[in-house]
Amino acid sequence: QNRLFRPTKPSRLIVMSSSKDNNNDDDDELEEIVNLEEIVSVRPIFSKGPEEEESTKLQRFRRKYFPKKTNDGLTFKQKMAKAGLSVVLSYGWISNVTTSVTVSLAWYIFSKNTGLSPLAPGQWKGFLAIYAGFYVFNSIIRPLRFGLSVGVSVYFDRVIQKIQDIFKVKKGLAIFLTVF
Repeated sequence: QNRLFRPTKPSRLIVMSSSKDNNNDDDDELEEIVNLEEIVSVRPIFSKGPEEEESTKLQRFRRKYFPKKTNDGLTFKQKMAKAGLSVVLSYGWISNVTTSVTVSLAWYIFSKNTGLSPLAPGQWKGFLAIYAGFYVFNSIIRPLRFGLSVGVSVYFDRVIQKIQDIFKVKKGLAIFLTVF
């Protein structure tokens, strides 16, 4: 869509152009007077595309950070099979991070409430009771963790590729170096 331009006062625009004729060395100057009120729409020379002109900040954010995916003709199952190892690696990483966070939180809460370490004699049952609550929470959000691992798998592909490029190794060894 073009922007509408409606001047408040009648205005005139003089357009001058020159053309060179090979047979004639003289420049023919053409002059045309255009009434700007007759112009319905004007598009600025350095404007962005129509989709960028009338978009909200949210739409611009989405276009910048979440570009449209190209259709490669693969079904969801085929895409999952293609991404397979990366998804497994990223799920393992996300699972380890969430487990570390929940154990740390359970440890902190237990220590804050009792003033003792869970490793102190007779304190293990209390700690496990608190951790059990976090474990149930982790089990409930497992589908979210899996969805997150699918999104993160792209970065694991990049890490594996970077390790292959830097160390000039095969993919199997690059995966081993990534995991360990």
